[in-house]
Order: sequence, then structure tokens, then C-alpha cells
Amino acid sequence: MLKVTYLERELYLEYLHSTVEDWIALRVILSLRTGQRLVIERMTASVLLPISLLERSALVKLAQREDQLDLVQVDDDYMEVSLVGTWVSSQEQETEGVFVATLSPSVEHLLAQLWQMAQSSASVGR
Repeated sequence: MLKVTYLERELYLEYLHSTVEDWIALRVILSLRTGQRLVIERMTASVLLPISLLERSALVKLAQREDQLDLVQVDDDYMEVSLVGTWVSSQEQETEGVFVATLSPSVEHLLAQLWQMAQSSASVGR
């Protein structure tokens, strides 16, 4: 499963060995025990990745076989990777929250690696 945490000014993408169903069940239990509101809805989320990284990977080819994944070039340097999955937050219309999605394991691993590589090259360029 891929987990994308959206914060006010940044996001984090990670691969987890859990299933979406198990992860959401734990969040529901936590919400019930703490008395916090929980909003869960099906939606699409996006992550930007440098085209230069995508061109050197197999993601473009693998994406053609994934129903839950779409790639769209947004400019000369970046590609938008859109995923269909589940949004989890504390309020409706919340911009901060967690998005979880299930793809084939090879695509999940590759996306996580590409995101890590993009973060490493962005921190070097700062």
C-alpha cells in the first residue's frame, strides 16, 4: 500500500506492508478511542515527480496496466502521478490528511523509490 501524508506545506510518500483495509480499520479504532472525528472518502490524489526520473524508470510502461494510476505531463519538467484511493482526514474539505492506495507491489515500490530520489535531488539542489 502507498501512503501519502499531505501537510500544510509538504507531503510524504511511503510504502507500507499493510493493506488499506487493515490500516483504515486501525485508524477507525484510534478515532473511536480518542473521540476524534474521522472522514473517509474515495478520491484521487496526485504527486509531482520529475520527468527526468520517470524517463529512466519503468513506471510509464507499468502505468499502462494500472487502472488506479494515471500519468499526465504538467510542464517540461514534471509529471503528475494521479492515484485512485482513499482519503482520511479529521474534517470534510480538509487539505491536510492521509491518502492511501493499493497498486501492484512493483508499481508501489517503484513510486516510493522515485519519490525518495526526487526528495534527495531536491534537497541537494537547495
